[in-house]
Amino acid sequence: MQNITLSELVKRHPLATTFLNEHHIDYCCGGDDLLYHAIEKAGYNQSSILSDLDEFLKEQEAKFNPSISGKLYQMSVSELISHLEATHHRDERMLLTDIDAKLATILSVHYTSHKEELVTVFKLFADLRKELLVHFVQEEEEVFPLMREEATAVSLAKVEALEADHEAAGVLIKALVKATHDFTAPKDSCPTYEATYALLKRLVEDVFLHIYKENSILFPLYEKGVA
Repeated sequence: MQNITLSELVKRHPLATTFLNEHHIDYCCGGDDLLYHAIEKAGYNQSSILSDLDEFLKEQEAKFNPSISGKLYQMSVSELISHLEATHHRDERMLLTDIDAKLATILSVHYTSHKEELVTVFKLFADLRKELLVHFVQEEEEVFPLMREEATAVSLAKVEALEADHEAAGVLIKALVKATHDFTAPKDSCPTYEATYALLKRLVEDVFLHIYKENSILFPLYEKGVA
């Protein structure tokens, strides 16, 4: 399994996304990396992590349906775009609104005791929120309509710009993970603090899956039509 790319791993085993997220192995922007290279880069023992991954997949696939349906790989460009808009764009907008309000609350309530952490998290989230909301509109109003109509060199250039946006979002997300201590609220925090970090984690996981679907499924399919 170690010679498989991260992109192919997620295609064959969609539930691997949860395991990769928990171990901070970047499959969304690093999908072309071989699994064993990604494991080494993350600082893990290769045999140990592969064993853990294998056990995780056996347990999870016995309980749950894959989070990425195999049907996605059979969809047309237009169908994939509709899927992304109806799921990730919708869900992430709602999460951004909810988290924004909760972060403002805990920043005020816990400022004295956790000022340094919360100010950092608040600013990083504000940057990520801005990045995502602008990205959604650019896709929905400009790029996706072109992709639905026809494959052209102009729209392909816009797709490449979206991939750059994904990289920028990935940098902010990694900084958020670090600032929140892997979304672990302080021991003296209140339930709202804990809920806010839980929602942040949920947002990040959804964004990673969202980026994966675009970078590894939608964009290659579209680029194939342009070639």
